[in-house]
Amino acid sequence: MSVKIERMGWYAAIALAGVMCGMGFKAPGDKVGTVDLNKVFTDSDYSKKQQETLRGAKTIRVGVLDLVNTYKVLKPEDAQKFHDLSLKDKLTPEDKIALDKITQSAKDADAQYRALATKSNPTPAELAQIEEFNRHKDSLGVLQQKWTQEFNDELNGLGEKAQNDAISKIRDIVSQVAKEQGFSVVFSSQVAPYSANDLTDAATKLMNKSKS
Repeated sequence: MSVKIERMGWYAAIALAGVMCGMGFKAPGDKVGTVDLNKVFTDSDYSKKQQETLRGAKTIRVGVLDLVNTYKVLKPEDAQKFHDLSLKDKLTPEDKIALDKITQSAKDADAQYRALATKSNPTPAELAQIEEFNRHKDSLGVLQQKWTQEFNDELNGLGEKAQNDAISKIRDIVSQVAKEQGFSVVFSSQVAPYSANDLTDAATKLMNKSKS
């Protein structure tokens, strides 16, 4: 089962936020320019970094859900440990070893369960083991539902934050470019598509020079 992520709405939000970017000062002659805010974002290194971060966060969470969906008889405590380790900001070598061990334990448990489930005359001890595995399945089903919602909320929250950060950064960049070039007002190209004073390339270059 994969995490279902709602569309982040990058471009629409940026366009709406940038109907007009007032620079907060008056230049001689009220020089007016335009900027394609969507293009500044999509063509910038900043965009690539943001998207890479979001993809990485999603990949990690999908991996957790894939484990509990593929190996349904994994011990719930092992599944929780896998969840907690996977979401750490930075994994240590010991963490990676622990994750590999849990994955192998999940595979071993799955193989044992399949062998027992197809056995014609299981012993009482084997029947008890099958019941234990079934309890694991029930517990993991609950965890899977919980984590699916949790991950969707987290990823949508990360996307919203990244979107808001991008809007703020782009507006600051456009303001800086406009001030340097003597523009008093800059319109979004969505509402003023025909202009000789296009600041898109200059804003994109400044975005790429910015380290933050």
